[in-house]
Amino acid sequence: MMTGLKALTRQEFRLTMRDPATWPVVLGIPVGVLVAFGAVPFSRQPWDEIGGARAIDTMLPALSVAIALAVLAFLTLPAYLGGYREKGILRRLSTTPAHPAGLLVAQLVTNLALALAAVALVLGVGVTALDMALPRDPVGFVASLVLGITGLFAVGLLVAAVAPTARAASGYGLVLFFPSMFLAGVYLPKHLMPPVLARIGEFTPLGAFRAVLEDAWGGASPNLSAYAVLAACAVGATTVAARVFRWE
Repeated sequence: MMTGLKALTRQEFRLTMRDPATWPVVLGIPVGVLVAFGAVPFSRQPWDEIGGARAIDTMLPALSVAIALAVLAFLTLPAYLGGYREKGILRRLSTTPAHPAGLLVAQLVTNLALALAAVALVLGVGVTALDMALPRDPVGFVASLVLGITGLFAVGLLVAAVAPTARAASGYGLVLFFPSMFLAGVYLPKHLMPPVLARIGEFTPLGAFRAVLEDAWGGASPNLSAYAVLAACAVGATTVAARVFRWE
């Protein structure tokens, strides 16, 4: 069984890497955002709006990683699984020794690998080329990544569970993607947003993820409410997705 799962995971990874619309976006956009804004001198100067920290050490790396995970969770993962259901791949797998759940696991592992690669690139490029500091709270950084990936991917699975086709999955994902990006402070810094919208953003999975990641990078005290939001998303979305998910 494990041999079959490994083979399926390798196959899914190869297919994903051959897709010209996936890995360049997931890996290229976060690094591009970091370089574009991190190369500007003001990003390496203290900002009063963020407690005297530098944007390159807090806001920018958290924003870059958040973008990568948002693309994977809200767009890539649902679209792939919706396409497999639409093409009958899941139904055909159910008649073979390879359990359809294996494909689900293989997709999760593939997207996890891409997420970690995006994080590694942001760290590598930021530290070596942009004078970016490493996360000051390594334990909080790892905890943020674990909870963020779990919570956001759970939302992606829920989108895939209710979408009958790849086009529907992409549509549902986009409906989540753009408002989530705005409320998380990706398009407009949180301190420039209306207070009500900034507060709402703290209770969205992407907003909570960016908040805890930014805190860990800057060494701030853990935001327990944001961690709770991510944990609730992980448990709640996974539970609902497991109940409504259909292989065909």
